[in-house]
Amino acid sequence: MMKRVVAFLALTAMVVQGTSTAWACHNRGGCEAPCAYTADTGCGYTMQYKTEYQQVKRTVCRMVPETTEQEITETVCVPVMHNVTQERTVLVPTMQQQTLQRTVCHMEVQNVERQVTEMVPTTRQVERRYTVCVPEQHMENRTRTICVPVVTQETRQVTCTVNHMVPQVVTHQVACCHTVPVYDNCGCVCGCQTVQEVHDVSCTVMQCVPETVTNNVTVNVCHYEQQQQTVQVPVCTMHTEEKSEMVSQTVCVPTPRTVTVQVCVPRQVTENYTANVCVMVPKTEQYTVQVCEMQRQQRTRTIQVTRCKMVTEEVTETVPVVTCVQVPVAPVVAAPCDTCASPCGMDCYSVGHGCGRQHGCR
Repeated sequence: MMKRVVAFLALTAMVVQGTSTAWACHNRGGCEAPCAYTADTGCGYTMQYKTEYQQVKRTVCRMVPETTEQEITETVCVPVMHNVTQERTVLVPTMQQQTLQRTVCHMEVQNVERQVTEMVPTTRQVERRYTVCVPEQHMENRTRTICVPVVTQETRQVTCTVNHMVPQVVTHQVACCHTVPVYDNCGCVCGCQTVQEVHDVSCTVMQCVPETVTNNVTVNVCHYEQQQQTVQVPVCTMHTEEKSEMVSQTVCVPTPRTVTVQVCVPRQVTENYTANVCVMVPKTEQYTVQVCEMQRQQRTRTIQVTRCKMVTEEVTETVPVVTCVQVPVAPVVAAPCDTCASPCGMDCYSVGHGCGRQHGCR
């Protein structure tokens, strides 16, 4: 916070030094003459700011981190493994031979006479009649109506709108800004102020004015006329004719005959057989397993602890100091005024008073 205040004071001093020299005073009855230069009343002096830098010692508090080692005791759970004997019953598969009975089907072959009917193919010549279509083509006269385009010229009136550009004077209000000085209670310039003024500006703009005009134009008009026309066109007709031909035809004739075939006849037979059968035999056995148990133990370890402590430190800083001094101004002899013919030692201004005008120092 202190550094920000110091920086603000230094910036203020630089701004004050950059401004123009302030006026010392106005003539308010302190001078012997309205525009005379005297050192007793202070007329003819100007105030200036002078900046000097001084070394100042200050005490600053800072937080410094400090790391120390510290022993702590904590309780942890440690897994401990030990063996435990347990008992279980399991089923052990055992193979045993047993005599079993089963019924099987035996197939026996026997000769049997059967009567079958066979289809014997027989080929013979057969007359086949069929009808075909024969095309015929001849020319015929046909009359048709066609449309022939005919173009004629006609005069028509067309109304159109034409735009003319007409100049017109338009007045706009334009805002402009200028800077004027600002005075304090003593009459000194303490800054400047922006004043906005509005002026009327005239400008010429082109305005579009529409005008309706009627013109005569010649256009081509197309219309169609119907005409009769005779043309020859090919016409295709069809007539039927009957034809015959000899074709080979295959016909299957059923023929019975007796054949001897072998037939399988099933016969059931009961027989004994020996097979291995799996039998589950219960068996008791003991086995050892590992069991995990958690045991609490006290442990001591060293950790690093960081703490911040307050440390005072003396530093030297450079601080700007601004002082106000009076600087004498040499008198300036000017020409006498036109109204009251009074000589002015400085820049003077006129105020309506008494005989007409009164001069004062600036």
